[in-house]
Amino acid sequence: MKRILIIGASRGIGLAAAEEFATRGWHVTGTVRGTAKTPLHDLRTARPTAIDIASVDITDRDQITALHQQLKGQSFDILLVNAGTANTNQNETIAETTTEEFTRVMVTNALSPMRVVEALSDLVMPEGDNRCHVFRTGQRRGKYQRRP
Repeated sequence: MKRILIIGASRGIGLAAAEEFATRGWHVTGTVRGTAKTPLHDLRTARPTAIDIASVDITDRDQITALHQQLKGQSFDILLVNAGTANTNQNETIAETTTEEFTRVMVTNALSPMRVVEALSDLVMPEGDNRCHVFRTGQRRGKYQRRP
């Protein structure tokens, strides 16, 4: 059975990928941030033999290390990093975005996925479909304003 590790599978595209891979007969390990119940938990209830859930906040290096330890001994055909965030206020313009907010988004969407791939790539099998993917959408939906 092929196996995929999806980082950021609690909702949206990550959840849809988890469901699709499970439907195609893959075993899916999906991650969520925190301990709250998510739609991924509902999917696991519906497909308990196809879905495992782990928790990680990709901005926390200690949690990435802990996830690696938790998954040690397992191997995956694909590592898909989908976790990310958008600006807190989707209506502000680029000029209105604070440096702190920009930094938070960039650490989450650029630096942290690279850390995840670096930390977990040894869990991806060296043969077959061995792939590491970083998938980002909706990172920034803010408005751009032209200067007069």
